[in-house]
Amino acid sequence: MTDKDLTQNYIQKYPWLRRRFIRGLFSGMIDILANVLVRWEVTGKENIPKKGPLLIVGNHFNFLDTVAPIHATNWPLEFIGDFEMPNAPALMRIFPNLWQTLKIEQGTPNFEALQASEAILAQDGVLVIYPEGHVHSGPLQRALPGAAYMALRTGVPILPMATISDNNWKLIKTITEEKRRLGVFTKIGEVFGPLKSEHGTRPSRDEIRETGHLIMSKIGALLPKEYRGNFDPENI
Repeated sequence: MTDKDLTQNYIQKYPWLRRRFIRGLFSGMIDILANVLVRWEVTGKENIPKKGPLLIVGNHFNFLDTVAPIHATNWPLEFIGDFEMPNAPALMRIFPNLWQTLKIEQGTPNFEALQASEAILAQDGVLVIYPEGHVHSGPLQRALPGAAYMALRTGVPILPMATISDNNWKLIKTITEEKRRLGVFTKIGEVFGPLKSEHGTRPSRDEIRETGHLIMSKIGALLPKEYRGNFDPENI
């Protein structure tokens, strides 16, 4: 079977605009809760393209920042994320199942998720991926290969997005103890790319490493200096 035939099979299995009712309902609930529970400021909306294909990349400092692309854009997004979320709250573990995110498991080839992702982008879809691969407190960490590999292999434009909160994501504590809504701030950068590999659809390890660093630097440029870690564009 050729790559073209394989992609076509996955397009049939993962059509762009899947689960529109469920995802639309979920998006509406997120917008309501965001307006009630937090003070969410989004800047850079003018940088959002009017159409795909598009790869959205962002930091991952808390489980709640996964809803930032949903709240900040009007796209019916596809997500690719962790197969297991052992430390996530119960509600956040339900989210991937309801949304039907494309699940990956660290240390495995993840052929299904990768082929599905390529099929989504081949349909001019919009895919969200967190390059670091897991939730962690700031600053930024190095990217795992997935996002860079996807960017080089598909050659689609990339939109960086960064999200932080003003009280370490302590949502309930901010409301009950400080008697205010948690401040959440999402900044959307300018589209960059498309990026191309000299080896076609089989990028080299060096290309993946360099592209991963570039992607993280684009995210770092949107964050306050203390969150950038080794990805401060001023030092590149």
